[in-house]
Amino acid sequence: MYLTYEEFKNLKLSDTSEENFKEAISKAEIQIDMVTNYFYADGLHDLQSDLISSNKRLNMRAEAFKKALGIIVCYAIETGTSSSNDAISGNVKSISIGRTHLDTDDTASITYGKSAVPNEAMALLFHWGFMYKGVDYR
Repeated sequence: MYLTYEEFKNLKLSDTSEENFKEAISKAEIQIDMVTNYFYADGLHDLQSDLISSNKRLNMRAEAFKKALGIIVCYAIETGTSSSNDAISGNVKSISIGRTHLDTDDTASITYGKSAVPNEAMALLFHWGFMYKGVDYR
């Protein structure tokens, strides 16, 4: 599990119950793994190591990953959308996460591609390099 309920509460994104969190977290983890190409699930990167690393950039990247996951959990709880199939069905007409509120007839503008990942989470993931698809020359 990438995110505990205590960590989720500390993000201050929502005051949802632990029961709702537990229902949403496993599907949210599937969504974040899909859009990040299994960055932390592939065994090449370790979330816990990044969180305690002396490298500040790794710490900030790991925290951004957890925050993006928290946003995905909030989205799933508030809309009932927790899978790609839910996202493309077109049932979500509005969403409020924190102070952000969107009303739309086009749900594609709320989520990334055909995923159940809201654009706010994607912005964090893009910024911290989780979406980079190039070749790493070291």
